[in-house]
Amino acid sequence: MSKILLIKPRFLAPEFQTITQPMGLMYIGAALKNAGHEPKIHDCVKDYKNLNILRRTIKDWKPDFIGISIIVTEIEKTKKIMGIIRQILPNVPVTFGGPWPSANPEESIKILGADFVVIGEGELVFSQLVDVLNKGLSTESISGTASMVDGQLKINPGRYLTEDELNALPFPTWELLDHKLYAKMPSGASVGCRPYMAIVTSRGCPFKCSYCHRTMGEIFRKRTAESVLAEMEELRWRHGFREFEIIDDSFNIDRGRTYEILTGIRERLGGVKLHFSNGLRADMLEPEEMSLYKKAGTVSAGFAIETSSPRLQKMIHKNLDINKAIITINAAVRAGIYSTGYFMIGFPTESYEEASATVEFADRSTLHRASFMLVTPFAGTELAEIAADILKRKDNAMNPRETTYFTSSFNVSAMSDRDLQRVFRRAYWRFYLNPKRLIQLVIYHPKAFSLLWYAFIIVIWTLPKKRRSS
Repeated sequence: MSKILLIKPRFLAPEFQTITQPMGLMYIGAALKNAGHEPKIHDCVKDYKNLNILRRTIKDWKPDFIGISIIVTEIEKTKKIMGIIRQILPNVPVTFGGPWPSANPEESIKILGADFVVIGEGELVFSQLVDVLNKGLSTESISGTASMVDGQLKINPGRYLTEDELNALPFPTWELLDHKLYAKMPSGASVGCRPYMAIVTSRGCPFKCSYCHRTMGEIFRKRTAESVLAEMEELRWRHGFREFEIIDDSFNIDRGRTYEILTGIRERLGGVKLHFSNGLRADMLEPEEMSLYKKAGTVSAGFAIETSSPRLQKMIHKNLDINKAIITINAAVRAGIYSTGYFMIGFPTESYEEASATVEFADRSTLHRASFMLVTPFAGTELAEIAADILKRKDNAMNPRETTYFTSSFNVSAMSDRDLQRVFRRAYWRFYLNPKRLIQLVIYHPKAFSLLWYAFIIVIWTLPKKRRSS
């Protein structure tokens, strides 16, 4: 049996305090337990500023292996974590996983100092890697891994679970988390701090959006309705959770399964609250379906619109039917579901007029809340390839220190830096200072004023402070 420390670095800033449970690490923890190992999860939210708890854990617990799950905004924190690890346990094998390492295995190993990278889904791969290392065997042929072999970087293709393997996975290791921690922090649902548990009911996405890492693959694989309901019953009746956040990429791809899950929740779990903060494809929902979501306990839902421009929708391969999306949003609002729209500003070739039209679309909509993000073409995405020539002409490069969901160190749009900043600022002011929406928000949402303050903080603090001119 090996002791394995699983670390979530985290990124927090004045404009971004949102977290959710580290589902990937919880699933890997379950796979490791099944293989006879002893996993421990450390979420760096606990000691974000100084990492002192993490330092003591590494020193006192002395793990045999360490795994770190990383997204791009967590690179700087990961560097600090690696410094602590190498200082205390210089020879412990460290494995990176998650969207950023999967897209950047060479930088993960050669610059950040990882010994291994798990590419794609890690439950089966990481357990196999630990077992092979324990036996002193070669790791170079393990699917879904990258490592140095005889001084050369060896990258094996990513490993993705089949649908049968997905349904055979044990439930996540909820017991490895401090649930009070997540109850004190805002979550993706943006409905305030309260006890809840995130759930993943499917993996992968059949759509080809150019800005997406597609870390879980391009093939949609779904858990059975019975598997999902059994997990929720376990959480509801044995662990006392009454609120759930479904964080799939595309929950509503299979309409029949959706009906089974929502009907089962209503009949078997009664009285729970549901939040779909991430994965409802708006143009694949019928207006009458929103009443089913509501009856099952749905309180809030997020709809990723990105842009109102048909040209840009085609360019980014999202191909969202904007008119159908409007109908769905209106139906959700009428059903009493707190609705958030997600928008991106600054796509390659996007004009000031197109960006302004997206802001206008959001303002005219019935959405209760909107989140506007600056486009960042992360490495490993098609969007990064599209933006490469633009960045080369501008003699610019991404600086991870300045890259968040709301800030970016470069501008790949057809707008000047000044115009991009102006339209981004106006988006928040127009949406949240719309008198009709203000009245609706104050009446509908108990945390209306905190939401308005949050929007103000974003406008003031998250605008790029300095850009190279276009």
